[in-house]
Amino acid sequence: MATKPTNISLYVDENFEYRVRRDIGAPKPGNGELLIETLFSGANPADVKHAKYLGIYPACLGYDFCGKVLQAPSCSAFEGGEIVAGYTPTGLGRPLKYGTHQTYMICPDRMAFLVPANLPPEHAACLSVVAMTAADALYNLFKFRLPQDISDNSGNPKATGPLLIWGASSSVGICALQFARASGVFPILVTTSPQRHSLLLKYGATHCFDYKSPTVRSDIEATLESYHCNGLYYGFDAVGGSAQQVASCASQDAILASVVHEQDPRFLMPFAVTADDIALKLPDVPHPITVPARPDDHWRSWSVLQWAVQNYRTHFQLELVDVFTGKAEDALEELERLGSHGRGFGKLVLKHPLQ
Repeated sequence: MATKPTNISLYVDENFEYRVRRDIGAPKPGNGELLIETLFSGANPADVKHAKYLGIYPACLGYDFCGKVLQAPSCSAFEGGEIVAGYTPTGLGRPLKYGTHQTYMICPDRMAFLVPANLPPEHAACLSVVAMTAADALYNLFKFRLPQDISDNSGNPKATGPLLIWGASSSVGICALQFARASGVFPILVTTSPQRHSLLLKYGATHCFDYKSPTVRSDIEATLESYHCNGLYYGFDAVGGSAQQVASCASQDAILASVVHEQDPRFLMPFAVTADDIALKLPDVPHPITVPARPDDHWRSWSVLQWAVQNYRTHFQLELVDVFTGKAEDALEELERLGSHGRGFGKLVLKHPLQ
């Protein structure tokens, strides 16, 4: 008799303890869902932070993935054996099947895409969350022109600017920078450490600033004055925790965004998942809250993600992707470290099956 396949899962329990489980079993897809054998799963700080800060526990960890389709619904655009990538839903009561850091997982058909030859599978596995977050900021909150709407014969018309991306060498920041360049945004001001300046200039930055410099604010203001601008029109804190530095450079009517929730009401927060209502439990808030769905915004961001996929290596890319191979327990330690201290530059993916 054939033995059941082992499903190795990285998991957080009801006591906020992170552990490896081998007893969950392979999940079963529902209507409109794909059964996936995971090849690579992308790591994000949210994988471990969402339990403590948003109340998403117990849960199998992970949102980003690349894998092989084992089963698809009859009406699906995908077939068994195809390599797909994408990301999975979030929110209170998140089913275990949606965790991507496990051998077998489930993804809604509408949240997956076919991986083309120009996109390495390990890169595909960590692209969706950061690209969708950046796209939500630029195209739904800032309302820039979509990259695919910029005609090759239009002379790359300049969108309203200037734009400041604080923390542009973060993964969300690098995506936002490349999207802004493709949309003709000008000028694009960015902050990062000096060793990343040449890279960000290559990716489309007009001016780079050392975020640790004691004169960074005055340097940015002087550059804005050279463009006859009285402050920023658009400001994006792509790392979180730098909102006030961004706001200090902004004009009174600027549109501002941050990847983390800010008390400052001027800041909007982009989301990777906007297709459905999301229920969350925030610290010190006595009852759950619901973030309303923005389905039109979802499909706008999704179209930009597909532009990035189609143009990968030519007009868009992730600069550095490290692949972890080894024991599940060591992989879990990597995730916990990422959630506590960040990773710095580049993305991390886990190769499956984990040992």
